[in-house]
Amino acid sequence: MLSIDRLTQYLASDPANPDLAGELADAYVRVGRYRDAADVLHALPVAAQQRQGIQFRLAQLDLATGDYLAAEQRLSPLWTADQQNLALGHDLAFAQLCQHRLGDARAVLAVVEAAHPTQAAVQLLLARVELLAGNFAGAEQHIETALSLEPLDATALGLRALCRLDAGDMPGADAAAVACLQHTPDQHEALLAAGALALSRQQVELAGQHFSRALQRHPNSGRALSGLGQVQMLGNQLEQAEQTLQHAVAAMPDHIGTWHALAWAQLLLGDIAGAEASYRDALLLDRNFGESHGGLAIVELLTGRVSEGEASMRRALKLDPACVSGRYAKSLWLQQNGKEAESTAEFAELIARGALPGIEGQDPAQVAQRLRSRMTSRSITR
Repeated sequence: MLSIDRLTQYLASDPANPDLAGELADAYVRVGRYRDAADVLHALPVAAQQRQGIQFRLAQLDLATGDYLAAEQRLSPLWTADQQNLALGHDLAFAQLCQHRLGDARAVLAVVEAAHPTQAAVQLLLARVELLAGNFAGAEQHIETALSLEPLDATALGLRALCRLDAGDMPGADAAAVACLQHTPDQHEALLAAGALALSRQQVELAGQHFSRALQRHPNSGRALSGLGQVQMLGNQLEQAEQTLQHAVAAMPDHIGTWHALAWAQLLLGDIAGAEASYRDALLLDRNFGESHGGLAIVELLTGRVSEGEASMRRALKLDPACVSGRYAKSLWLQQNGKEAESTAEFAELIARGALPGIEGQDPAQVAQRLRSRMTSRSITR
């Protein structure tokens, strides 16, 4: 295999050669230099860039950098011209999946599976579709089919862990993640599952290690970014947490929990306007989610919109009597109405439930006052 330096020399003497450019781009991709790979391909004459091999490479670079629509636009005409091509069909369906167009992805995969019934990669992409659709049993069935074809396939082992995590099978997820990571320590989905499990157990340092490792190879992984942002918040690295969570919502804009985490980081930084915008973005995804209404209630109460805050608080608690943001909003509302003892009791119950991690065992009244002061004394608009 020729080195990057040698391929660069050869291409310099024949700059319009698409085969040499493709080899050099592949070499850059192998070491994670995606921008350099794209520059090489875009430097080719327009006619050479239209060749299938170059367009396919450019589409893979779009996928690697999270530009799924651009990848689909490159792949669609290639797939129309060659529907027996496994790689084209697989990557087109993946681009559609990443845009949450599950019906389109299923339609492409039906053609691909019929032509390639024994390809584990096709079964795994079908599993990803069902996982995103919330069909955990269907997803695991495709994963098991993939493992029957490739018993040690690292992606299948990792997806099994993530599927079980999302289905709520924590022991099963733990066992699957451990088994996968023993075999392949950098497997992305297994690291996501292991990180989420560690975070749920308050093993903050371990969770951070898992999410950071996942991001080394997948820097735009929304779930890894979301998890790392929460780890940073728990470590009081609020500015870093906000930056990480902003990256997470850009990569995963339809994940309500990540919008909530971002809003909470913004509240703790005193960015009340930013927090309100994040809660409103969360509400656009689901108008009936209590935590979003509760977060909006916190913002409204902190900014003196008492009647609006009370209405949002009541709506949150009606939708979900146990929602953390709604209960915290109630604590603020009680305090603002002169009911300090009841406010402290409400806040103390949140601490006792472990709903506000990192402050267990502390005096509820003092913590509540510090939290209110932090949100308002640094209040800024951006």
